Amino acid sequence: MGRWIIRIWVSIVVFWFLMFMSGMALASAVHLSLRMDLPFLRECIRHHDLLTMFLLGVTTGLPMLGSGFTGRGWFRSKSGLTYEGFKLEAIKRWMWLLISPVLLVGIIAWIETQREGGVLFSVTLSSFYHGFLMPDCANRPLLRYTGDTTCIMNLLFVGTWLASVGYSLAPIVRRHGAKLWRNLTSFDKGLAAGQ
Repeated sequence: MGRWIIRIWVSIVVFWFLMFMSGMALASAVHLSLRMDLPFLRECIRHHDLLTMFLLGVTTGLPMLGSGFTGRGWFRSKSGLTYEGFKLEAIKRWMWLLISPVLLVGIIAWIETQREGGVLFSVTLSSFYHGFLMPDCANRPLLRYTGDTTCIMNLLFVGTWLASVGYSLAPIVRRHGAKLWRNLTSFDKGLAAGQ
């Protein structure tokens, strides 16, 4: 049981670390595009923040988590037993389930903020969709979300969960992408041989 807890913990830490690194790379790309006077990338991210989080999760999950990430010799119990071979690639497809409690906490927090906001509060499917899942945050820059808890909660809870879904689907994308790449290169080689 202890091995599974450590294995899940390391998987979540690696997910957050890789998401942070991918986010920093995306922020650098946006900054570079703005310096080149090309605001398209920033506007695309601003209007599609949840899609951006999903795609960020897919790109984060594309690298193989091989022996360098398995904790070989990193973790030792008090008895001297090492926890080796975490097989993080196998856990990757379940990351959406491991991050689902974050979404659940967000739903509970949203319900509590709505309950505090009015006496006649009732959760409907429409209010949940427009208030928590898909609020209109397109006209507000990310740095100006500070006064709007709806957009912050949406990005923090729903965006993080969507990133974990993308991270979980990344091995399928990588497998099909590699197959498509092999088919395209063999097709190009066949064309070159025929000429």
